[in-house]
Amino acid sequence: MKHFYILAALVLLVCACDTQPKLSLSFKTGTVKNGTITLSMANETLISQPIKDGTATIDKPLEKPGYYTIAVIDSDKPLNTKQTFELYLENGAYTIETKSAGLYPSVTSASKIQQQLSDYYKTENAMAGSLNNAINSGLNFLESSEARNQSAKERSALINKTRGYQVQRRELEPKILDAYIAKHPNNVVAAHIMAQQYMDEFPAEYNKLAAKLTDEAKKTDDGLKVTDKLSVLVKLLPGADAPAISGVTSDGKPFNRKSIKFKAILVEFWVSNSKASEMNHSRILNGLIIGDRDKHKFGVVSVSTDTDEKVWKQTIKQSNLNWPQVADLKGNASPNVSNWKISQVPTYFLVDANWKIIKPNIDILDVDDVVHEYFNKH
Repeated sequence: MKHFYILAALVLLVCACDTQPKLSLSFKTGTVKNGTITLSMANETLISQPIKDGTATIDKPLEKPGYYTIAVIDSDKPLNTKQTFELYLENGAYTIETKSAGLYPSVTSASKIQQQLSDYYKTENAMAGSLNNAINSGLNFLESSEARNQSAKERSALINKTRGYQVQRRELEPKILDAYIAKHPNNVVAAHIMAQQYMDEFPAEYNKLAAKLTDEAKKTDDGLKVTDKLSVLVKLLPGADAPAISGVTSDGKPFNRKSIKFKAILVEFWVSNSKASEMNHSRILNGLIIGDRDKHKFGVVSVSTDTDEKVWKQTIKQSNLNWPQVADLKGNASPNVSNWKISQVPTYFLVDANWKIIKPNIDILDVDDVVHEYFNKH
């Protein structure tokens, strides 16, 4: 009788293991016949599975549901050609059929959040698919031997054309989200997408989108991140008072923004080892930002994120930077970085004579047009 109970317990244990919820992924990888599928979260690879004859399966319990990055690596091609996309995974069955590079895969799943994610990428492809293709085509050509054999003028024209497509693509991001929310109002995915996007460039648009999120979406980790970031960004919207700037000028005097007497002021955040900053300083010095007609009404203030005073002053001298230079030498720990929400350098803001923001996060190539428009209205 004792052996009977032991056997029964073992049977129950085996049955329990068989019925434990698990993740079952079935991949059809199209043109990738042999390679590897990886699942990652927060840049950590958690699962790796070989692709054989264009298929792969992953069958194991998932520790926690969430957004995972999937990479499809073709063993017959360079690593930089791998396809990557995002899935929301929870224990259950998924069938994933990958498509050509740049297209979101076809996903069959009972997961409501994954269905919402698939719907977002369908909206994105409908609104930006042709633009994505134009960008990828331009970037691929620029890396080709044919592009390297072009004249400098031809190559520059192609770079500018591709850059223009990229600007259009960034402008589309909040519009895509708006269209998606209008079509699928009861979703939590929009908060996740927003948290990944560069909201600094279009804070007003993203602030309006945040108001359209459901209460459930706002309470997610991504929703809380979006709310926290926007609470700072809205303080940098056009018409808002520009944050204070701490530090001293290159001659050791405390910076006083009341001493800057111009109708429009370009506030630059930069660092000495930035090639982009160096190139833009050259543009300013050579009068390529503002034409002669408006120079007397336009000024520049450069705020450095350097930590080494000697390097900062050397760069100012070597580059002949003849406009006000400010630094507190605290690097990324500076209140200038946090108050102005600087995530990369160089970054530019356009402010008026009263230090109210005219245009946040302005592209330096757009400064001339925006300043002239402002002067015509004021």
